[in-house]
Amino acid sequence: MIKIRDLAFEYFDRDEEGNLTDMINAIRGINFDARKGEFIGVCGKNGSGKSTFARILNRLLVPIEGAVVIGGKDALDEDNILDIRKAVGMVFQNPDDQLIGSVVSEDVAFGAENLGVAQEELWERVINAVEQAGLVAYGARADGAEKYVDRRINELSGGEKQKVAIAGVLAMKPQCIVLDESTSMLDPKSRREIIKTMKVLNEKLGITIIMITHMMEELLYADTIYLLHQGKLVAKGRRESIFSKDSNLFDYGLDYPEIVKIREILLENNVIRDKSIFTVEDMVARIKKEHPYSFELDVNMPAPMAEHKRIDPVNAILVDKLTCGYGKKKVLEDISFSVGKGEYVAVVGATGTGKSTLLQHIPALLKPLSGTVYVDGIDVNDRTTDIQALRCKIGYVFQYASQQLFGKNVYEDVVFGPRNVGVSEVEAEKRAYEAIKLVGLPDDIYDMPINKLSGGQRKRVALAGVLAMKPEYLILDEPTSGLDPVGKMEMLDIIDALHREAGITIIMVTHDVEAIAQRADRLIVLDGGRLSYDGDVAMGFYKQWWDAYKRDSDTDVKTDSADGSMANIPVIMQLLIKLRLAGMPVDCVEMDVTKGVENIIKCLR
Repeated sequence: MIKIRDLAFEYFDRDEEGNLTDMINAIRGINFDARKGEFIGVCGKNGSGKSTFARILNRLLVPIEGAVVIGGKDALDEDNILDIRKAVGMVFQNPDDQLIGSVVSEDVAFGAENLGVAQEELWERVINAVEQAGLVAYGARADGAEKYVDRRINELSGGEKQKVAIAGVLAMKPQCIVLDESTSMLDPKSRREIIKTMKVLNEKLGITIIMITHMMEELLYADTIYLLHQGKLVAKGRRESIFSKDSNLFDYGLDYPEIVKIREILLENNVIRDKSIFTVEDMVARIKKEHPYSFELDVNMPAPMAEHKRIDPVNAILVDKLTCGYGKKKVLEDISFSVGKGEYVAVVGATGTGKSTLLQHIPALLKPLSGTVYVDGIDVNDRTTDIQALRCKIGYVFQYASQQLFGKNVYEDVVFGPRNVGVSEVEAEKRAYEAIKLVGLPDDIYDMPINKLSGGQRKRVALAGVLAMKPEYLILDEPTSGLDPVGKMEMLDIIDALHREAGITIIMVTHDVEAIAQRADRLIVLDGGRLSYDGDVAMGFYKQWWDAYKRDSDTDVKTDSADGSMANIPVIMQLLIKLRLAGMPVDCVEMDVTKGVENIIKCLR
């Protein structure tokens, strides 16, 4: 369906007079083939050319060299632009960049309507697309879909918005869908739902899927994987070859999926002998086949300890019976917890559960409907509170770094905060340089315009601007979203150092369960508008699964709630839980890979 040969693309920078100042080779000499009905993964670190490549597929960019043939038509021919965009639908990283309607039906219909689809056919397409995108049960037909299309866009979660964006593409009846980092801002369960939706569309409707990502576990769904590095194609193959020991992924700023890492440890310890395992389910089946006598007929699942932190009124941050929302709509109700100085607290929950909303109340960025927030004993919403002093004490880094970057270059952005709180120019300059160095940015970046920075660099500049204020508390909203594996680890190491060496209290909203498992001291879980758990990290993850498991066990209606909740816990815990469900008496409340493997080995007979 798609045939690309010798593709090349360059970005040009010009000064105010129009003179050429810089030229960047974004893509060089790429060859690419996609057959009808194929599921393709494209990976590479930030700046490798993935998004540029995606936009060329949809004719949003025109290459300087090479041939691009889509559906038998020359994509570089101006007369074929409409046909190319009908054939190739694009789903972007942030659904808010793509959604323009006020209600679901308007948005889903927009693309197809602009392609000239007749009104009598348009409604049927909208209903089908909403169903196919997984917004209602597949095969449910009009009853559920017709109700859903009346929902307002601003009331949807991030995962629902992304599915609406997908539905809008599906209504155009494309032959191919390109997902450009479309799951990077979603929680693990929502990510898995999006990928499953793509698999259904791929297998049932024969739609070609091109999934661009640096989340390595997503690539396990692909038939063929392309690896880009510095604008070049450096590897192509199936998952068996891409994730082999000889693939040198670390050299390209990438990593191996967690299940592959666990598989290699089990192979080294002679627990299994099969090198072709890529799922938890296959791993359980292989262990059971090779060690059948290690499984008993009846092994009970342990109930989680009912841990909930006591509220300590003398702690540094105290949230007391907070109810918050937008207008008359409540997002969270009766939330209470406290955070002591020097803690590293992770806040998790499904996309749309109100994690960001909750934490924006701590520095008084939002006003509660009821309840109180205290920082060092001061009511943040009291009329006499010095808000400027409060926000110097509490650093807040937003999920989208661009929301807080406005300087003409890196230095001006970072120095802005200290300059505007009465710090001397000499001290402000010193703080800016120290903060830029602390977040690992190079010395030659000070004069670089913000719009020339990569996504990872922008996150670091945003963090540097906050650190230049010398905060005692640091609130981070999805600090690793959109980063490649190496960039993610570097960012987490920076945060660790700030916590460990500078003594800064960390409160972090994140969907990266593997990162939390190794770094956070404590876990807060939001669910259904309430605080459902506050305590030990491993027990908190296990309890999320256990609650869904009990709901499934206590009802006669078959659901996949427990199975779906598996995505929200570390992979090693998923494996241990499924082994115990199969009859191996392992300790399943464990999130350290080494200890998890030791548990398995102890149970082998």
